[in-house]
Amino acid sequence: MKPFRFVTLLFGLLIFIFTSCSSNTYEVNVDEVPLNIDFVNLDSLAFHTNWSQRDALFMDLKKKDEELFNFAFSFALEIPLTSDTAFRNGINRFYGNPYIFALEKKLATKAKWRKESSELLLNGFKRLSYFMSNWKKPSSIYFINSRFAASAYCTDKSIAIGQERYLGPNDKLIQELPSNQFYGWIKEAMQANYVGSDALLVWISSHGIEETSENYASEMIRWGKMLFLTHICLPELPESDVLRYSKKDYNWAIASEKSFWEYLVDEELLFKTDEETRMNFLHEGPFTTGLPQESPDRMGRFMGYMIVKQYMENNDVSPKELMLIPYNKILQKYQVN
Repeated sequence: MKPFRFVTLLFGLLIFIFTSCSSNTYEVNVDEVPLNIDFVNLDSLAFHTNWSQRDALFMDLKKKDEELFNFAFSFALEIPLTSDTAFRNGINRFYGNPYIFALEKKLATKAKWRKESSELLLNGFKRLSYFMSNWKKPSSIYFINSRFAASAYCTDKSIAIGQERYLGPNDKLIQELPSNQFYGWIKEAMQANYVGSDALLVWISSHGIEETSENYASEMIRWGKMLFLTHICLPELPESDVLRYSKKDYNWAIASEKSFWEYLVDEELLFKTDEETRMNFLHEGPFTTGLPQESPDRMGRFMGYMIVKQYMENNDVSPKELMLIPYNKILQKYQVN
């Protein structure tokens, strides 16, 4: 296999300034979009209430969204649901753990972040509702302690946000996580400013754009569509946050777009159907497999986003119409910059 050749563009840093979409094409007056979402700090309610209040809380949650209840407590916290006694004992053990107790104290200081995140997400889902009026919308968003199981998870009705995964890599409690389970690149990704993109993407990928099975290119363009839609729903965020990239990684990706595209073409990877190719270019990791170790991970998602973004800039197409356009038609229009 031919090695990937990283070409440093002399104007790479300047590109960053001009890559953000400044057009008002997708401007939405969110005040005119009717959408209500309940934001609930489920973790705080479970931690601070007595058992009489907890019983009522959990019963209400099970009625509203049993799948989310099962995820938050059975899957994430591994608390048995076999009996009321087993469940109560599991909750008591979890919140009685010294590390979890310290974590709860830290999460209690993040009220401002939760408020700002709630406003960001409400407006983001209002824009999504405007662009994709026929799509399902979440009725509730829960801030949970997932015991680091997930940043965001969704059911048919709700979204759960594992708020402990947004404390930041420099937080003492994050640094204390065992390095043999939570590698440096995993901790580095626990940034507070990624919550908006995570929540929108988990919902869009579950309820908007189904996973493809045709080949690598079809899935790359699927990710491009999802990221583009997330970008226009969260215009307050820089592209780097939408892509879950640090500024350094974002600049590397921008400067390497042409080289990465040529690598995909030269190695005939676009129409590969094996799972390994998808994993290498689309999944999270310390870097993108096949590229230099200084590369960011998920370069396939980035490439898909750039291709879709260019297509939307050059064609009079609405976001709703974009969802129906075949991947190969979008791919054929791409011009290497």
